[in-house]
Order: sequence, then C-alpha cells, then structure tokens
Amino acid sequence: MKEFRGVWIPYEILIDTKLNDKEKIVYSMILYLSKEKECIMSNSYISELLSITKIQSSRIINSLKKKGYIKVEMTYKENSKEIALRKITPIYKNVNTYKQVDTKPINTNVKEIKSNNKNKYKSDRDYSDFDWTSLYANNSFKLS
Repeated sequence: MKEFRGVWIPYEILIDTKLNDKEKIVYSMILYLSKEKECIMSNSYISELLSITKIQSSRIINSLKKKGYIKVEMTYKENSKEIALRKITPIYKNVNTYKQVDTKPINTNVKEIKSNNKNKYKSDRDYSDFDWTSLYANNSFKLS
C-alpha cells in the first residue's frame, strides 16, 4: 500500500453537505491512495486511523458507495464468503485533487527574461512635438 502521510481534503468535498465529517476524511483518503491505482484499504486500517470500530468504518464505506462516491469490488477467498481483497475506486464528481505534476517553475533563466522585456516596450515614435497639456482638463498646467 502507498505510504499514507496525511489527509488533504479538497474544497469540493469539504463543502459537500451530503457527507458527514468521517465520510469526508475517508473519501479524501481514498482519493489520495488511489491516485496511481485502486485503493486497497481494510476496515481495520480505517478504524485504527480514525479511532472508530470496524463496524463504523464498514458503514462509512457502504454509505459512500450508496451515495455514489466510490465503487467497491470485492474478491472472495475460494469456496468461502470471507473477503480476500477489497478494491475501492473513487467515482470523480468534479473533485479537484490538485495533483501537481511539475514542480519546476516555467522559466528560471532571469537573464533571458530581462533581455526579452528590454526590447519589448521600445517605441520608434517621436513625441517631441506633442502638446502634453492637451491631455489635462485644466489647461493651465505647464510642463517645465
């Protein structure tokens, strides 16, 4: 499992009134852990992190599934009803997880930026004969 280093709750989830606080945390965990592939998270793992019972974590997962936020796929042990693996895949509903792909700034060459801007605003126009006082409402202003 991917190393879990914390929870960042996207704004869209934070303001979602259909989810309670625990559901928001668990859904954010699922989004984080499933960035590269589906999330494999047990009820005991959720219950340890959130200090809740396994039954409560199971209810949270089922609630997220019923509300249409996640898809749950279970693999059972052969000839048994015991779950061998549970894959949880988020169903993205306008959720921005803000994954930053490139951490390098666009252009770090300051000399290049300065040389590009130096010639950018150069003008060939001659304003020596222009009457600048005509721009003012009160024509009594005089340039020295």
